[in-house]
Amino acid sequence: MTSTAQHDDASFAEKFLTPQRIKLLSIGGGAVVLVALVTWFLMAAGQRKEAFGARALESARAVAESGAMGAAVQQFEQVATTYGGTDAAAEARLGIAQARLVAGQAELAIVSLREFIATKPRPRFLGPAHSLLATALENTTKHGEAAAEYRKASELETVPYLKATLLLDAGRATKASGDRDAAIAIYREVVEKFGDTAARSEAEVRLLELTAEAA
Repeated sequence: MTSTAQHDDASFAEKFLTPQRIKLLSIGGGAVVLVALVTWFLMAAGQRKEAFGARALESARAVAESGAMGAAVQQFEQVATTYGGTDAAAEARLGIAQARLVAGQAELAIVSLREFIATKPRPRFLGPAHSLLATALENTTKHGEAAAEYRKASELETVPYLKATLLLDAGRATKASGDRDAAIAIYREVVEKFGDTAARSEAEVRLLELTAEAA
């Protein structure tokens, strides 16, 4: 019985493992190895690109800290272009806007930030982008738009204190737009939702000021 089974197995192997099939299996195995090698190469290349981008980003930030905003913008733009798709490139886009804001070029900052937001970056970059856009809009006296952007930034933020701080900014911009009632509602929201943060004290002060003005 065993001898017969072994004979059958050998016969099956001989029929199945034909020279053509062996060749195909060898090719298939080689393809698997090739895919693994390509995957490894792409991952390694991505890591190198991210590392190089991070170093270039730090260089651009150093230029910005020196006060040479024009040169900083150029370097940030180079990082964003050369290392597209990396975290460094996204940070560089934010760096461009920050440098332009410091240089008093709020309108240019607004344009670059709206373009960046339109690319739908990851939330960790989207929140700061909306915050910077709000600041740029506020600097150009577009207070209503600024308030909306501060609120978006607050919604995207995950740290309670920062969420509350951005709402305080939204309240300030809303008040500047002339909508006192909406500003009061925002400050009350801060007190109710973020009463355990330091932002509550400022919100209560602003509420006292606004209610006194309305009296």
